[in-house]
Amino acid sequence: MNDTDLAFASIEEIGKLFRKRKLSPVELTKLMLARIERLNPKLNAYITITAELALAQAKKAELELLAPAAAKAMVIAARSTASPSR
Repeated sequence: MNDTDLAFASIEEIGKLFRKRKLSPVELTKLMLARIERLNPKLNAYITITAELALAQAKKAELELLAPAAAKAMVIAARSTASPSR
């Protein structure tokens, strides 16, 4: 999927890419910010662009997407250290 396809993809398609780890929220946000920077001088669609806030929120979303996998890894690690060795 190229940048234009991603720009017009449905939230369902984007969600699938996130879950498959083929795209991250940070990557998507950077792509959209670059698109805004490139197109906004012609379109004047945005008055204020809060890029730093958008990236901070994307990083938070990325951590939340990774949390279930990280939690599972911690449980597995805890089980293996708690199991008696024979």
